[in-house]
Amino acid sequence: MNILAIDSTTDRLVVCAEIDGRYVEKVSGDELKRHNALIIAYVDEVLAMLGAKLKDIDVFAAVSGPGSFMGIRVGVSTVKAFALALNKPVVAVDALSLVGYGKEGDFIAAIDARNDNYYAAMFAGDYKNVVWEKSVTKTEMLSYNVSVTYQTLPSKGTDIIAIAKERAEKKLFEVNLSPVYLRKSQAERMKDGD
Repeated sequence: MNILAIDSTTDRLVVCAEIDGRYVEKVSGDELKRHNALIIAYVDEVLAMLGAKLKDIDVFAAVSGPGSFMGIRVGVSTVKAFALALNKPVVAVDALSLVGYGKEGDFIAAIDARNDNYYAAMFAGDYKNVVWEKSVTKTEMLSYNVSVTYQTLPSKGTDIIAIAKERAEKKLFEVNLSPVYLRKSQAERMKDGD
């Protein structure tokens, strides 16, 4: 199964692909938060390194959030456009499941949402068994008395591909891939006086 995946939910853009068992990734460096300007060039570069074309992809994947509001939209929109143009399936990779990938036991996966807020999910047993997923303060998150795994940057492309492949093999395709937001954007919060 040939997969192309994009994670644009963080400051670091990750574009990765596995084609015919070969893996390549491209991760942004000093060009932080320029995902919209870099994403197509990164896709082209990754495919060129694999000697492939976009039409060779069987499944497209996007890390759908939570994370950067603008970043999520860039990645999700790009993946949706590719899939629609080529009539190929799409899978969503949850950013918090990605943080917890490979962990076992009861734990919380957390992404810093700034100002003492975190996007967090509590898992029971492994990264597939979500108990809850929400926006919390650090105090609230630590009150659950389980280990906390924090997001590291950049995301591991191999983990994105592994989760995407698991979802595709189970045919957990998205009919309408959408961003996952766990709270209002800063602009919305300011407008509402929050």
